[in-house]
Formats: sequence, structure tokens, C-alpha cells
Amino acid sequence: MISLKNNRIDKIYSYDLRNGTDTTARQRIFFEYNELGRISRIRDESNLTRIILFNIAYNAKGNAEKATQLTNNVQSNEIIFEYDEKNRPTAVVSLNLIGPNRTIEYDANGNPFRITRADFGSLATINEHNFDDKRNFFEGIPDIQLYWLLRPLYSFIPFGSNNIVGTKFYSIQNLEFKEVPDIRTARETSYNEQGFPVTMNIILENQGKTVTSKSKFEYNCE
Repeated sequence: MISLKNNRIDKIYSYDLRNGTDTTARQRIFFEYNELGRISRIRDESNLTRIILFNIAYNAKGNAEKATQLTNNVQSNEIIFEYDEKNRPTAVVSLNLIGPNRTIEYDANGNPFRITRADFGSLATINEHNFDDKRNFFEGIPDIQLYWLLRPLYSFIPFGSNNIVGTKFYSIQNLEFKEVPDIRTARETSYNEQGFPVTMNIILENQGKTVTSKSKFEYNCE
């Protein structure tokens, strides 16, 4: 769940509404803002024995340019953000070996259709998306973009104008990227009259097996 306060993200947390308890994949992410209204800190308390803090620094254009990561109050990484001439993020680079490393490419409509991941300890991969013509699920809460750069929300991308319809996956094979033909995802989304998603089915085909994830969205607009 995403909790807003004064139209800004206050926290992200996982919760089982039916049973009124935390979910197994427990999330507790808190946001703090500076006097200019920009995110100054993101604090991850999902694991209370390993609290992660990101301190954010900005450039003259107002873009986040660096996140200093502390784990249990000990600096563990510095993460640099790069942008194109339209101020869209194009790269996330960890200065330490362990951390996120990815590039983002945009299509003619401004949607991030190709994302290359080269995180330490993992083989490089590419996710290639296509999009619908509906407005982005996160259009009203742009603050989520910075969090996505640090901790990708794999089901959604809060950049661009539209939402993902399907995804193809590529991996390194014989020193070049080739599509993995038996892994891909498709999405079936219904929208309300205001253009916001109401239901979403994410269908994953993986080596002959099909898994469907169903989501339902509710909005509390005050």
C-alpha cells in the first residue's frame, strides 16, 4: 500500500487487508522531505535488524544526482543517477560492487521500453516492454520515481505516459543478448471512468508453465 500525506508519499507498506496483518513479504518504507519539498531521505525498515537509509543529493536542475546508502548507520554504497536532455533518468550506477546498475531507454512516446540490468553477481539481462495508451498508474504520485531507481518495482514502471502491456526477456548467450523465448509476461488491465486501473492480471509464461497474478486497486481521494 502507498500512504499519502499532503499529496506526497509518506510510506509504502505491505498489508493483508482481509486478515488485518502484515504480509509475509513485509515492507516498511518511509519518506522524508527537505524545505524545498524534495525527498531528502528514504528509510527502509522492512528488516529491523538491517535498516537501510538513503540520503539524497540534488543537482542545480533539481534532479536527484546521488544517493548515499547506509546500512545500520554504516555507509555501504553510493548510487549515481544520470539523465538525458529531457531530464529523464537513463542510468543508475553503484560506485560499490554490490548495488543496482541499470540503463533505461525510451521509445518515441517517452515510455521506458528497454531496461538493461547488470547488478553485481548476476548476469546482465534486458526487459523490453510495450505499452497501452492509458495514463500511467503513478501519474499522480511522481515521488515514487526516485524509489523505483533505488528499488525497482518490477510489476510497474513510474516513468513515461502509459502502462506496460507485455514484456520480453533477453539474456546473455554467446556474448550477445538474445530473447529467452519461453519467458514473457502479458497484462490485462481494466480502468475506471477517470482512467485509473481497477483490476490487473499479470500472466507469466515460464518454460511451459503459466502463472497469473491478480490485483485489484481502490482509491481514497480526499
